[in-house]
Amino acid sequence: MASSLELSAGSLLLDGTPSVLLCSSVFPFRIPPAQWAHRLDLVRDSGYRMIDLYVHWGFHEPLPGQIDLTSPERDLQRFLDLAAQRDLLVMARPGPYICSETDGGGLPWWLHGDAPGAPAALRTADADYLAAVDRWFDAVMPILAESQLTRGGPVALVQIENELDFFDCPDPEEYMTHLAERTRAHGIEVPIIACAGQGELAGASGDAPAVVPTVNLYPDDAAPSFDEETRHYARALAERDLPLMVTETNRLHRTLRREILAGARLVAPYLQTSGFDHLVLPSAGNWGDPGNLMTHDYDFDGYVSPDGRRRPEYDEAIALGATLAAWGERLATAHPRPLPTDRIAGIATGGALALDGGGTLLGPAELTGLDTPVHLTSADLDAVVPAGTCPFWALEVPLHPWGAQGVLDVATAELVGVERTDGVLVLTFEGGPEAAVALTLPVADGGSEQLRRTGPGESSSRHALDPVRVVVHERGGSRADPEPARRPATGRMIALGATPEGGIDAAGTEHDPAPGLRGAEALGLADGRLRAELELSAAAQEVLLLGAADLVRLTLDGVDHGAHVAHGAPLGLPLAPGASHRLRVDAEIWGRANFDDARRPALRLGAGRGAGTVLEVRGIDDVTDLWEVRELPDRRADGVLASPPLRGLGGWSSANPGSWTLYARTLTLPGGGERAALRLQDLAVPVRVAVQDGPEQLVVREAPVVLLPEGEGSVEVRVRAPHVPGGLLARIELLTTAVPVLRSLRTTSEAQLAARVQELADGAGEAPSSQSADARTVGSRSPGPTGLRPVASPPVGPLRIGAGTPVLLRLDPLAGEGGELLELDGEDVEITVISGGRRVSRHVLGRSAVAGGDAHRAWVPASWTRDEGSGPLLLVEATAPGGGMFKGAQRARTDR
Repeated sequence: MASSLELSAGSLLLDGTPSVLLCSSVFPFRIPPAQWAHRLDLVRDSGYRMIDLYVHWGFHEPLPGQIDLTSPERDLQRFLDLAAQRDLLVMARPGPYICSETDGGGLPWWLHGDAPGAPAALRTADADYLAAVDRWFDAVMPILAESQLTRGGPVALVQIENELDFFDCPDPEEYMTHLAERTRAHGIEVPIIACAGQGELAGASGDAPAVVPTVNLYPDDAAPSFDEETRHYARALAERDLPLMVTETNRLHRTLRREILAGARLVAPYLQTSGFDHLVLPSAGNWGDPGNLMTHDYDFDGYVSPDGRRRPEYDEAIALGATLAAWGERLATAHPRPLPTDRIAGIATGGALALDGGGTLLGPAELTGLDTPVHLTSADLDAVVPAGTCPFWALEVPLHPWGAQGVLDVATAELVGVERTDGVLVLTFEGGPEAAVALTLPVADGGSEQLRRTGPGESSSRHALDPVRVVVHERGGSRADPEPARRPATGRMIALGATPEGGIDAAGTEHDPAPGLRGAEALGLADGRLRAELELSAAAQEVLLLGAADLVRLTLDGVDHGAHVAHGAPLGLPLAPGASHRLRVDAEIWGRANFDDARRPALRLGAGRGAGTVLEVRGIDDVTDLWEVRELPDRRADGVLASPPLRGLGGWSSANPGSWTLYARTLTLPGGGERAALRLQDLAVPVRVAVQDGPEQLVVREAPVVLLPEGEGSVEVRVRAPHVPGGLLARIELLTTAVPVLRSLRTTSEAQLAARVQELADGAGEAPSSQSADARTVGSRSPGPTGLRPVASPPVGPLRIGAGTPVLLRLDPLAGEGGELLELDGEDVEITVISGGRRVSRHVLGRSAVAGGDAHRAWVPASWTRDEGSGPLLLVEATAPGGGMFKGAQRARTDR
C-alpha cells in the first residue's frame, strides 16, 4: 500500500512514482455486508487499483443526531479495512450530497419538506444546513482520517460535495471553503477534491483554497469530438498545476482508453460495480422524462452485475489494467496529442501519447462497429483496428528505459508485460493473427538486427548486444460468468382480509387532523404511505392537488381514479355540483428528488413528499384578456410604455420572436377563508410570474398553477413571457379555492407494511381455487368473505388485479442455496417484493416512466432469504383506474 499521493501538472504520484489509476465504484450501502469482500476481490482481480466509495449520509443518520457508522450494514471501518487488505486505494466521497440516484441525493430525509428544523436552503452556506453537515463531518471524517494513506490506510482522496456546478448555489466559494476547513480540521491530509458535473471547475470547487477540481465526463461513447473535449480539461487543469482526474465517466473501456490517451491520470467509470437499493430508497425523477421513477435495480451495465456476476466488459478491464502496468511510468508521464493523421491514415478518432525520451503510443478509436483498415505511414505497415476498440499501439519507442539498447519500431499488438528473465528482456504482447511487432536492435559490429513477429508465437534476437524476446499471444478465454437459468415462478395466492377502504389493513399511526394536512416529513415518515380523508363542500366544482408526490392515488366517493406519478404537478378531478364529496388521497413515497428539475415542483432538492396542498375550486373566471403591455421587445429606447395597451396575455405580436414582453393585471382576492390561484393552461414555453413586489417565479407547462396571497383586497400580477408565434397559452384562469375539511390523517411506514404482509402470509391460508381461465380476475368489486374472489393456481399469473384491491402471492421455495433473481412482468401494476419480513424492492410496470436499471428485476440476496425455506412474497397493486395485469415471473438461483 502506498503511503502518499501527490498531484502536479499532468502528474499523479504514488510514493513518488508517476501512475495512472483505474477506479471502480463500490457502494457498501447497495451490497450486502457478507458480499463486500467478494466485490472488492473482483475489483482487485480486474486490474483496477482504486475504489470510489460514497458514504451515504442519510443512510448513516436516519434520525437527527443518531449517527450509525458501526452496525453490520453500516460498518465503514470494516469496509475500509477490507479494501486495505486487498491493496485497493479509496477515493472516499462522504458528501454531504452524493447524488447517486438515491433518496435526496444522500441528504437525510429530515432535511426535506416541512420536517421540523429543515433548513431554508440545502447545499449552500445556510447556517441550519451547515450545522447538520458539521455534525455529520464530525462523525465520518475522523474515521476517514485514521484510514488515510499517511497513516497506513487506503484513503488516498477525499471528495467534498458532488457536481455542485449542476446546482444553483449562490455562494460556492463560502460553502466549499467551509466544507474544506471542517475536513482539514479533522486531520485529512490527503488531497481534497470536488468534481465538476458539467465542466465548470470554479462552480464545482468554489475555487476554495486547496480544493482540487476534478471532472466527470459522460459522453456519447461514439462521439468523435470526445478526445478533444478531454484534452481541453487536461490543459485547463495543467494551468492550475494539476492533473486531469476523471472522477466519473462511462463504463466502456474504449472510452476509458480515450480518456487516458487525452491525459487523464485517474479514470473512475461510475457504477462499474453495480448494486441494488435494498436498504436505501432510490430517487424520484431524473434523466429525461420528469415523471421518472428510479429503479431499485441500480445497474448501468457495469462490469459486475448487482448480484456479483462478471460481465464481458470485465475482460476489457483486465486487458487495460495489464497494458497500463506494462507501460508503467512511461505512460503515466506521457503527453497527450491528437491522433497524428500524418502517421496513421484511414482513421481520425482517438489520441496519442508522446513518451518522455522518445516514441509514441497511438490510440486509434474505432467508433463505427466495423473493422477499420489503416496504414501506418512511418512504418509502411497495413493494419486493422478491430471493431469497437481503441488499442494502444507503439511507434519508435526506445528500449533503454527497460534496460536494453534498440528501438521498438512498431507494434500493432498491445504490450501487456515487460520483464527481464536471465538477462533477457521479454516483451509480451496481446494480439490477433495480423498483429505485427518489429524491433531494431544493435549488434556487436556496429550494425543492427531486425526482430519481427507477426501473429501469436515467440521470436528472439540472435546477435543483439542486449538479448530480447518477443511473445505475442491471443487473449485467453472470457472470465464472464454465465447468466443464471430462469424458470417460471410457481406459488399460491394468500387470502387477504377485507377492509372498508380496500387495500391491506396495516398497522400505522393516526395523526390529529386539527392542524391540517401536513407533509410526510412533518409527520415523521421517512419511507412509507400517507392517507388523508377529506370532505369537499357542495360548492366545489373541482378538486385540485398541488405538490403531491410520489405515487398518488385518488379515490372520489368510493371510485378509484388510479395512481399518478405527478411529482408535484397539479392533479385535478371535476366534481358534480350541489352535493358534498369524500376524497381519499393515498400518497406513497418512492424517494426524494436528488436533482433540481424545474418541470415538476417536487423534483427540487429539499421538496417534501405526501398529499401536498389539497384545494376545492369554488369558482373559475377567465382572465386571459385585459392585460397591460408594460414592456415591449422592440427596438425603441427602453421598451417601457407610458400608456400601456390592453391585450390578451401573450397577445402582443413582435418581429422579435423569443424576446421578452412584460404583462400586468390587477386581480381581486376573495378573502373570507378562500384563496385565489392562477392557472395558465397549455403554456407553450416557460414564463416568469411575480405577485406584487415579490420575486419572479418560474412557471412551466407541467406546473401551471400559482397561488396568490391569502386575504381580501387586490393584487398586481406581472407575467414576463417571450413572444411565441401562434400563441403563448390557451387560457388563463383565476381560481377561487378553499381548503376542504380534513377528517383523518394516517401514516404507515414501509417497515410496518412489510411486517403486516409477512404476518398475513405466515398466518393465513391459501385462497381456494376458482374456475380455470387464461387470465384470472382478482380483486372483484363483489368480493367473497376474504375480500377477494378466491383463486390459486401455480404458476403465478396471469392475473387481472382490480383497482384498490391488492393481491398477495407467496412463491414456492426455490431449490438450492444462495440468492434469487426475479424477473417480474406486468402492466399497470406496482409490485412490492418482500422477504424475511423486509421489503426487497418495488417495481412500477406499465405506463409510468422508469430509469436507472431494469424495472422488472428484483434480487433477493442469500442473507435476505428466510430460514424456513419459503419463497419471497409479491404484493401486487393496480395503478390504473381500470385495474392492471400481473403477467407472471421468472426465477433463477444466484451464487450469493
